[in-house]
Amino acid sequence: MQTYFYPAKFKKEGNSYSVEFIDFDNVFTFGDSFEDAYFMAQDVLFNMLPEYENKPEPTLDYMNIKVEPDEFITLVDLNLTQHERAISKKVVNTTVTMPQWLKTLAEEKGLNYSKILQDGIKRELNML
Repeated sequence: MQTYFYPAKFKKEGNSYSVEFIDFDNVFTFGDSFEDAYFMAQDVLFNMLPEYENKPEPTLDYMNIKVEPDEFITLVDLNLTQHERAISKKVVNTTVTMPQWLKTLAEEKGLNYSKILQDGIKRELNML
């Protein structure tokens, strides 16, 4: 599980925020709220980091950078696995084997195999 941390300057503009990364040239995004802007900042990192063969070192003394009264700098963390999970909508087919009698009972009850399997796996992974 790879995680990156890069400082970004957030600027409040009305109810929304613009975001500029300190360690990358011309990397900007925005959001309708702080939470939205932060997620969009993570998304920008997720999409552009693969383009960098040599990723820049994050500026760790970012608290020494001067900002305007409506600006602040915070670290944006990006866990690649978690972010990919958050944005992924891809669905895959999986073959499941079970006894015929169980399949017959499940069909009679109108059970949704996919939902039951997903919920069970999430429960096993402590994701519920």
